[in-house]
Amino acid sequence: MPNRLALRGLGTPHSYSHVDLRRAIDAGCETILEVTRVPMVSVIIPVFNRQDVLRRAIESVLAQTFTDYELIVVDDGSTEPIAAALSNAHHQVNLRLLRHDANRGAAAARNTGARAAKGRYIAFLDSDDLWHSEKLARQIAFMHAEAGRRASCTGFALVSDGEIFDRRLPPEVGDLNEILWGCRISPGTTLMVERTLWEAAGPMDETLGRLEDWDWMILAARHAPFNGLREVLADVHHDRYAHVNETKFVAAARRIAGYTRGQRYGLSPARRMILLSAIQYELAATYYRKRHFGAALGALSRSFLYCPWKRPGHVLAALNTVGADVKRVLSSQHNR
Repeated sequence: MPNRLALRGLGTPHSYSHVDLRRAIDAGCETILEVTRVPMVSVIIPVFNRQDVLRRAIESVLAQTFTDYELIVVDDGSTEPIAAALSNAHHQVNLRLLRHDANRGAAAARNTGARAAKGRYIAFLDSDDLWHSEKLARQIAFMHAEAGRRASCTGFALVSDGEIFDRRLPPEVGDLNEILWGCRISPGTTLMVERTLWEAAGPMDETLGRLEDWDWMILAARHAPFNGLREVLADVHHDRYAHVNETKFVAAARRIAGYTRGQRYGLSPARRMILLSAIQYELAATYYRKRHFGAALGALSRSFLYCPWKRPGHVLAALNTVGADVKRVLSSQHNR
């Protein structure tokens, strides 16, 4: 009886999990080879309540021109139903809904999604943000355009009250030195990373109530740089920053400062000073948004004390952010 090779599964060759075809063909008896189709990208949306904005985020995923993906929604212990936001997606895409019994935070939700991911790449989307329709297509093409690209972020628009008030582009290459200056690339919505790099860097720190993405990127940057696709391909909703839990933010900043002084990041003394300066800068921005101007000034002063040679570009970025906020507030008051 001649050998028989049966392939089960659909998809392009690069979407298959690895199989040893030569061994199957050379087998001396009937061979049935099961080929498991895996998606190119695993899209992960963590969510806690917010069914209304979740629907908008999911619709932006369904509108992608690139379709070789799975969608993983992680319900982080929501106290209100979110199923209605998923109703259309069930019929259009490979969708999985994972649930936490209790609210564990964004880091835990992203980790749960990443552990379940089957794709070669992981792409995150915050539940209150959205992607432009070409986001996945452009980012996949960018990742494949040059050998060695393992992680990338895109540009994004900052939106408040339905209006775009600023646009941000990532640096062309975000190596460790760049990442230490601050996490200004909104990785929760623009990051695409090889699943093998995610596994090498380890999961996000679930003890951090905030800044968990920055902490993770510092660790990941020791394995590979973050390449920047300098196109605006996502909308990040700035309104949520007004509702940041200040206590959690300060606690997270202090924990990262402790990591900086310890061995978690393995930084040189000069790099430690840069990161400590950046932490104070982030605190200053948070205090400013909460209108705690005295605390903001104190944190900003400590930032410059840690690193008096602070990059002019980062100072200009800070002034630009403050200016955009002031302009938005004045415009809001004028329209009343």
